[in-house]
Amino acid sequence: MEEIKLWKIVSEGEKPKAATPVDKIAQPMTEKDFEDVLTATPGLLMPDLSLVGRQVETPSGWLDLLGVDEDGRLVVFELKRGHLRRDAVAQAIDYGSYLAGLEAEELCGLINKNPARVDDDFAQWYQDNFPDRRLGDIGVPRIVLVGLGVDEGAKRMVTFLARTDLDISLITFQSFKQGGDLLLARQVEVQSRSEDSQSGDKKRNNQLNLNGLLVRLGIEQSYAALIEAIKQGLGDSAYQSPNPSGYSFFLPEVSATGGPVTRSYIALYAPEAKDGRIQIVLQDRAIKAADEEKVKREANAMGSALVRRSGYGEIWIDGRKPSSNYVESLRVLSQAIANGQRAKMENPAKAESLEFSSIPDETERGPEAGTLAGPPDSSDGGVISAE
Repeated sequence: MEEIKLWKIVSEGEKPKAATPVDKIAQPMTEKDFEDVLTATPGLLMPDLSLVGRQVETPSGWLDLLGVDEDGRLVVFELKRGHLRRDAVAQAIDYGSYLAGLEAEELCGLINKNPARVDDDFAQWYQDNFPDRRLGDIGVPRIVLVGLGVDEGAKRMVTFLARTDLDISLITFQSFKQGGDLLLARQVEVQSRSEDSQSGDKKRNNQLNLNGLLVRLGIEQSYAALIEAIKQGLGDSAYQSPNPSGYSFFLPEVSATGGPVTRSYIALYAPEAKDGRIQIVLQDRAIKAADEEKVKREANAMGSALVRRSGYGEIWIDGRKPSSNYVESLRVLSQAIANGQRAKMENPAKAESLEFSSIPDETERGPEAGTLAGPPDSSDGGVISAE
């Protein structure tokens, strides 16, 4: 491994004068402290990573960190405060093989009983954050080894495995100290084939598929106007994600463990089978945030109605009619959702009340009530319900 070195640029006025080295230190923290830092800042490990478990009990030992990546795949993280060695590679693969053999219900049970879980119900959280995926298809976990260095044997093993179908990678951090500050430098030692060749491909493919669908249906301009109305209503804090038949919109929240999460609130689908009809999907939390009576009024203003389903509601509109029939009501509805969600976040007492009232019972678990799979697995990727 090539050693990383850091220098601080010393300036005189506006011009750089000289570079002074920053001292490297070998082991600046305990393994728990290292884990604490990564848990508090999961972006150090992977972009858009959600941590769903810490020190997860398995038959082979305690799995350090368990996450879900931006594509909805499980990720096993094996951490070492010092150098990663060959036994760490074997241990990480053991954890991954155990999780890969679990049924969806068993996986949910394992995550739900972990104190570091993202929410009380992993199945509901997964459905909310990945509406176009089925929990049953979460697949074989990715494996990431993380340490403050790696020996050549371990690196050789991971490099060899990364050339196979196993999704495994290796990250090292090197630590530096300057004054009272501790600095970390991150280096990807081994990158998996999926990261190397497929990074961002899913979103790009979803966007291309969606663009083609809208053209085939002849509603690309009206759909764009509707999406813009939602964005204006939700504001800059909303996160927008494409799937093959529409967009889902997420808003930031705080999880039960105090960490930042994003949860889905509203989606706009254009299922090909519906020949130009557009489905507005509102999660239960969105309906509560906006007030159900207001949602019904805006649905009526769009010439439609709010139809309640298990865990969500839907409004159907005609995408081939002028978008002006809908954009203002959709903007007002989205703004009401954002305002209600913001008020909930700013008022802890109200937030607790709303969260308690939104806990699903056996008849309210979102699309595909009573299952752990999430929305129906339709060919267009949308949330299509019987009408």
